[in-house]
Amino acid sequence: MLRSAGVVGFMTLLSRLTGILQSRIVASVLGLSGAADAFNVAYRIPNLLRRFTAEGTMTSAFLPTLTETEAQEGEAAVQKLVAQFLGTLGFCLVLICALGILAMGLITGLMMLGRFAPGHSIPHQLGQFAQAMVGLRAVPPDVALTTTLGRWMFPYLGMVSLTAGLAAALNLRGRFGLPASVSTFYNLAFIATGWLCLKLGPERWREPETAAYLFAAATLSGGLVQLLVLWPSFRRLGFGIQWGFYWKHPGVRRALTRMAPGLLGTGIHPINVVLSTLLASQLFEGAQTVLFNANMLGEAVLGLFATSVATVSLPAMSRIVETGDMDELRHSLATALRGTAVLAIPASVGMAVLAQPIIALTLRTGRFDGRAVSLTAATLAFQAVGLLFIASGRIAAQCLYALKDYRTPAYAALLSMVGNLVLSYLLMKPLSTGGIALANGLASLLGLTWLSLRLRKPLQGLPSREVLKGWLPMAAASALMGLAVWQLGRALDVYRFHGVWGTAQRLFPVIALGALLYFALIYAFGLPESRQLANLVKRKILRR
Repeated sequence: MLRSAGVVGFMTLLSRLTGILQSRIVASVLGLSGAADAFNVAYRIPNLLRRFTAEGTMTSAFLPTLTETEAQEGEAAVQKLVAQFLGTLGFCLVLICALGILAMGLITGLMMLGRFAPGHSIPHQLGQFAQAMVGLRAVPPDVALTTTLGRWMFPYLGMVSLTAGLAAALNLRGRFGLPASVSTFYNLAFIATGWLCLKLGPERWREPETAAYLFAAATLSGGLVQLLVLWPSFRRLGFGIQWGFYWKHPGVRRALTRMAPGLLGTGIHPINVVLSTLLASQLFEGAQTVLFNANMLGEAVLGLFATSVATVSLPAMSRIVETGDMDELRHSLATALRGTAVLAIPASVGMAVLAQPIIALTLRTGRFDGRAVSLTAATLAFQAVGLLFIASGRIAAQCLYALKDYRTPAYAALLSMVGNLVLSYLLMKPLSTGGIALANGLASLLGLTWLSLRLRKPLQGLPSREVLKGWLPMAAASALMGLAVWQLGRALDVYRFHGVWGTAQRLFPVIALGALLYFALIYAFGLPESRQLANLVKRKILRR
């Protein structure tokens, strides 16, 4: 499982690196302007729903159903189920996209409620919003721009959801590398489209509002490229799509039924992001962009060390459940949690300690100035606090999905949502965007606690001792590493911007030395993960 996760993690690394380059281009042109907030909020809407209809609930419900069908009915039944499920999903997505485009004014208005009457109470803002919806007052320009951009980008939801369906079929056949690479192709297509338009177009295309439309078009081009990249491999495995609504097929009905209670379960984090977006509209102009960029870098850590493990753990744990071996399932869950934490914990600590130079290196250019860097870095430090909880919650939810339990993650999501709303409201006043980022992580801890309690019975006990024996020394090693990195960063003056090249020359050696210190510490602590990594490096060196 961890070997496959390494393949996914490597492809995800390429995705995150190209994603940072994409974000750098957007930041350089839009900065912390109202147009930047409009683009980022509009971009979040289809990506939020993607978590429900794509790699989130759909994949978690679809893969176990495919595994059951393969075990009970054979290959021909699997191919028919894939074709009719994806045809049904595509039919539903057309309806969802049509409704989403029609209701975009309502959606964006609620997400940017604070722009209707800045500085006033939320009830007063709701009143102004209601008047705007019935035409009694004008919609604020940034909200109107967000609505238009949202309508442009909403079809991306259909493209990326079908891409996830194709990826699930490939994952069933043990193909993880290509599905994990589609985000890289998306980023490259986005960069190429945006760069060409900015380079070849007239000067006015570089103005923030006009550039936001160019980036919306680039989003659609990236979504189309993602789909086209997977299609040949999908067809070579004998799969296809039968367009229509096949509710009568028992496998389709079972997968769709399983998706219903899982909508909230897999969407814990993105739903919290929506609440954060609504609350951030009460803050300064550019707050949405600050949160978006901090969340993007946090997702880079989650994508490398959590999403990769979660992606391969679901089919692995689903097959174990079919055998009824609970001892093996507990061990598999512990392996996934430790395999994620061994890199997620030090990455979170390092990201918090080096937030300022990391943001400066990756995003400081053009209209994204020193003030934008400072605001985003402060938010990123708080974002790092909850990354382990978010990552562990995703893996725990995958285990429940493998056990065919789709209700418990939904209840955990409700608990997390309430906690996030209350904590965000309390913390954003003293900590601004950092308070909202911190609330996301703390709310995820509430959800993880609930998931853990509910896993105890079906697993006949939790692998708590096995997990903590890894987490505690990892945390101790990360704390020592963080202290050393902070002192070394001060000595090398890494916290002051020296240009891209000058900052990179100081930052990368600090990161490298911090990584070496961390792995030396966990090796000294005797963690098996460190010895497995050391053996892997030795084999690679000897092979050369």
